[in-house]
Amino acid sequence: MIDQLINNIQKNIIGNEFKIKISIATILSGGHILIEDLPGTGKTTFAKSLTSAMNLKFKRIQFTSDLLPSDILGYTFLKNDEFIVNKGPIFTNIVLADELNRASPKTQSAFLESMEEKTVTIDKDTFELPKPFSVIATQNPSDLSGTSLLPESQLDRFTISFSLEELSKDQRIKLLKNEIDNNSIQSNFSFNELVKDINQINVNDNVIEYLDNISEYIKNNFNNTHISPRCLKQTIHLSKSLSFLNSKKYVTYQEIKDVLPFILRHRLNIVEKKEFIEFMNNEILNKVPLPDEK
Repeated sequence: MIDQLINNIQKNIIGNEFKIKISIATILSGGHILIEDLPGTGKTTFAKSLTSAMNLKFKRIQFTSDLLPSDILGYTFLKNDEFIVNKGPIFTNIVLADELNRASPKTQSAFLESMEEKTVTIDKDTFELPKPFSVIATQNPSDLSGTSLLPESQLDRFTISFSLEELSKDQRIKLLKNEIDNNSIQSNFSFNELVKDINQINVNDNVIEYLDNISEYIKNNFNNTHISPRCLKQTIHLSKSLSFLNSKKYVTYQEIKDVLPFILRHRLNIVEKKEFIEFMNNEILNKVPLPDEK
């Protein structure tokens, strides 16, 4: 099923094989994805193809400077002497939040708070969002007109972030020949069945110790930089999902190494983002010994 799922997504997405896989794992773990890149690089196509292949309902919200919180969350209105709740587009399985950093800070904050809590308050009533629920947000570089970077406290709500890789000449030619059609993606993907299997994935104490050692190494070597407890918990959840996709029954050190560069990319301002994954591997992961090697 997993191989078929990835093949379905690759009908529309050229390259980015591991990013497809870790995105699937993120959604299976209930996390959220931030894709940062220039306009026209395939961010929206990536999100739509991923959602279609996973057989989930989704809605797209185009964020603009005049978008209001009620446009996303919903509102009440009076009809025949009765207040009616009109739920907003956030009530779906996958929300594609396009160009999130074009919205006002107030709108961003309201959206991201609901994203974290997975509930929405409309006037005085609180509603749970559908299960599963994840956000795939796209963010343009801050030097583009009308954009600003999300603050660190809001970035921490996203499980992973990445930019789509630059295509080779052969991949560009293949892309130009392809017609993108999400309706052609046929899926028998069963979300709930897979989540039950993922919950059975084991994480032993050595793996948890290794993750904590990495956190301590970063704190001690990079200006007292702290990794939040939320981030560490997300790492465990995501590693379990990735282990399942890798046909393993338990999390290994390799899953921790694979997910951490994507989890920390938008959280640590150590180097330029385009250099972060290589830096993370060479200067952090390769320098923290495995508990078995001490």
